[in-house]
Amino acid sequence: MRIIENRTGNTLAKPLRILSILRGQWDHQRAPALQALADIGHEVVYVDELLPLDGYRKLVQRLEFDVAVLWGSSLQNFLNSFDGPFFLDEEGLPYVSLWTDHPNKHLPLLNRVKTPNHKAMFVADTLAIEQLKSLGWENVFYLPPWHIDPDIFKPVNPVAELSFDVSFAATITSYEAERAKWRDGWSDEMNASADIIVEQGRAAKDYVDVFEVVSDAWGANSDEFSKIAHAMHYEQKALAREFLIHAVGDQELHFTGIGSATTNRDNIIMHEGREWHDLSPLFCSSAINLNLTQWPRSCHHRLFQIAASGAFVLTDWREDALTLFEPDVEAVYFKSLDELPALIDRYIKASAERQKIAEAARQRFLAEHTVAHRMAELSTKLFELL
Repeated sequence: MRIIENRTGNTLAKPLRILSILRGQWDHQRAPALQALADIGHEVVYVDELLPLDGYRKLVQRLEFDVAVLWGSSLQNFLNSFDGPFFLDEEGLPYVSLWTDHPNKHLPLLNRVKTPNHKAMFVADTLAIEQLKSLGWENVFYLPPWHIDPDIFKPVNPVAELSFDVSFAATITSYEAERAKWRDGWSDEMNASADIIVEQGRAAKDYVDVFEVVSDAWGANSDEFSKIAHAMHYEQKALAREFLIHAVGDQELHFTGIGSATTNRDNIIMHEGREWHDLSPLFCSSAINLNLTQWPRSCHHRLFQIAASGAFVLTDWREDALTLFEPDVEAVYFKSLDELPALIDRYIKASAERQKIAEAARQRFLAEHTVAHRMAELSTKLFELL
């Protein structure tokens, strides 16, 4: 356990004493949000080690917290780790959850925390919010990607060995491997529903929203729907990589990320993954950074990381994203993968235009989208909710 230091000296008339708890694999990536809350002037206590349930209870009982701020992955892991009512509900400590993935695939778990004490879920996609509200969730609010720290993602000098024309910082695993991993023990009916999504995705060459296609058939709160949605998260990610490789044709494309997929195409080059906090050298060294998005309307946090690094991004068209980075001014969007070859050819040859767009994206990020901006929004909302 540690208290996050306030680096700014800012003070609030009535600061909140905030508890946050590490329970997820990627929680350290979200830690800049806690630092930003402390810099606003709140008192932030971060439990960055795993404790027995009784240890968490004693901590809550000993210190007078106003609210707990949990990452969605941590809340999910708490609910998977401990049966029965969520301990923060039992202790009467209000809490909010901030999501970087689609919460709709966790609904059977989340129904356990559909309580007045769970004051808010912050989600980065307006369609996902509409879907949750259609299921009776009232405490869902829009918050675009909220944890991108300009002290981590920033312009750096290009690195010769990373100077790629076209780069994609992403995992790449074969579709067959993902299908075999996630569908073990499924019924024929579940496989049939998942295959409908895969078929639609192959036809569209894009992600298909699972909720829109099969929630009525299974019920969005069912374990079957949750399993299908979880599997489709990974299967569709693998398919998207296949579509991308096909779309670029003979264009050299560099993947940097963990994954087990292999290819015999000479123009597809696989590189070892980099730590999440060490991606700016890749972004700043690549002429074109690609992005693909699994959210139905919003955009992947990779777009924000690239923009923060002052690098050029070519990303898929998503309605929410258009209000975050202006098309052709701060980011270049493609509405279908069929547009990629022409866009790649154009922007490889247009270094001055790329630089202008990249600089505009960074200025937009610094003006509106840093972790400090998002946590200021969160802070205002917490005061409203408590």
